Amino acid sequence: MSLHVAVSGWLLGTHSGANRRLLALLTHVAPLLARDERITVLHRADLKVPQLPPRIAFAPVAIAAGPLWRRALGERWRLRAALAQLGATVCDHGFLPTPTVTTPLALTIHDVRDLDGHGRRARWLAQLALRHAAARAQCIVVPSEFTALRVRSTAPGARIEVVGNGVDLTGRGVTSDAVQGPLLHVGHLESRKNLDLLLRALALMNQDQRPELWLAGADAGCGETLRKTAATLGIAERVRFLGIVDERSLTQLYSRARAVVVPSRHEGFGLCALEGLAHGRPVLVADAAALPEVVGDAGIVLPAEQPEAWASALLQLDDSNDARARRRRRAEHYSWANAAARMLAVWRSLG
Repeated sequence: MSLHVAVSGWLLGTHSGANRRLLALLTHVAPLLARDERITVLHRADLKVPQLPPRIAFAPVAIAAGPLWRRALGERWRLRAALAQLGATVCDHGFLPTPTVTTPLALTIHDVRDLDGHGRRARWLAQLALRHAAARAQCIVVPSEFTALRVRSTAPGARIEVVGNGVDLTGRGVTSDAVQGPLLHVGHLESRKNLDLLLRALALMNQDQRPELWLAGADAGCGETLRKTAATLGIAERVRFLGIVDERSLTQLYSRARAVVVPSRHEGFGLCALEGLAHGRPVLVADAAALPEVVGDAGIVLPAEQPEAWASALLQLDDSNDARARRRRRAEHYSWANAAARMLAVWRSLG
């Protein structure tokens, strides 16, 4: 039987690390497909279909992106029939709850923030959902060894495959004024990102040494609080809220950054840390979740609750050519081409 993967794409269209990962994987898996292998992305009708290689097809299906209860009902009523109509041999799904389908299911779990108390769901509910997912999915795909360990501790019988994120090193240059550029954080403004630590670290610096902090990402509930905190600390003029940034602008931001800062208390991977390394920039991360795993010895790992340590490290950045080369060598461990090959191997094993 030839492989035909149906990818659940109801959430495409919103700017997130999960969607950036999915689009990158699809782009790089296309040239790896055998002649009798196909991929179809199922999507809601109002999606502006992204430009992907011609080997990737798109098919609208009446399943809403949200709210969650509506999406779950849509999957229950329509997903099984859509898979049958396509003749799909594998269903690739990237979010909870897990649908009931007869087609072999590969489920991607990007992080376990709820399980570790950094999300909106109670821990007991997160445990229940994960065990339920493990019972329905033939394979659970995770982006890091850290996430694999956490999933395995809750669902010990699940088949788990690690398919990391990637980065394209081509054209990842650095501008000449990056040493005096801003600090850059890329990601939603939400509590688990621990962004108030950066504000407190800036406040500890002398005014003439204090860099700007640029926050690129959607406000997921903490924007107003961060603005008030910055004002209270007297550093409001040093913090810029950029909102959602497109891919081209994001590349320019990385190239201009003095350093990339990721103080998050929980990340299933930490794509912005990897992208910072790919640009050769100093990358400072919290000693939490998957972040130390991603940066290895090429990043600076700091306590997640000590702004003093962050302030000190930000004043002693190494931006030598040797340091830049070391960071890029670390980023070379992760490529979208390798990730796509591993994802395709998972699909083939199920289909």
